[in-house]
Parts: sequence; C-alpha cells; structure tokens
Amino acid sequence: MAFLEVKGIEKKFGSTEVLKGIDFELEKGQVLTIIGSSGSGKTTLLRCLNYLETADQGTVRLEDKIIFDGAAAKAVKQSEIAQ
Repeated sequence: MAFLEVKGIEKKFGSTEVLKGIDFELEKGQVLTIIGSSGSGKTTLLRCLNYLETADQGTVRLEDKIIFDGAAAKAVKQSEIAQ
C-alpha cells in the first residue's frame, strides 16, 4: 500500500474547474514534483492536501487511514493524523 494515495481530487471555484480528477500515489521516501503553467491548479492541489481548501470530491489516504473522503465530505482532524 502507498504511503500517500490521492484519488479523484476535484475542486471548483464557481463554474471554473480547477482540479479535474487528480490521482497519484507516493511510497515512503519518494519525491513528487508538481509542474505546470500559471493557473493550472498546482497551489490549489497543495492547499487541498494541507486543509487550507476543501476538495469537492476524491479521497486522500495516508498510510492506512483515509484522511479526506469527498463522498462523505469528511476530513479527519489534524490531531488524529498525528497519531
């Protein structure tokens, strides 16, 4: 199982789709580079992963724990992630 697994992350601002089904997996120790033109959603993705924005859909799993589930519109508290 991946250390970090992101599946189907979507985010809209009004009628503008900023993130459209973002998927990736990282194993512990791997490095991921996010590149793209200005306005392509790089910062929005990072903000969603850091709970500064809430994604509209998708899931984020850290090790064996789902920390965000867009279907349930539920994010795990940061104090629970630290455990």
